[in-house]
Amino acid sequence: MRYLSICMPVGVMVILTVYTLRDVSLENALPVGLALTATLGLHLWRRNAVLSVLGGTAIHVALASTLFSHS
Repeated sequence: MRYLSICMPVGVMVILTVYTLRDVSLENALPVGLALTATLGLHLWRRNAVLSVLGGTAIHVALASTLFSHS
């Protein structure tokens, strides 16, 4: 159990990242890449998974709905 409690959070985050990036098209690559970079930066800065995920999601939604919207 101790091994799983140490390794599983990293494994889950890797699986979520691969699942998220598997269907990214070239037209969506920039906002996704920026949000991913922000998520990584937040995590390295604060070491808080909840803050990282929520911050990256908020940045992606803001970018995708404003600067990179196709309307």
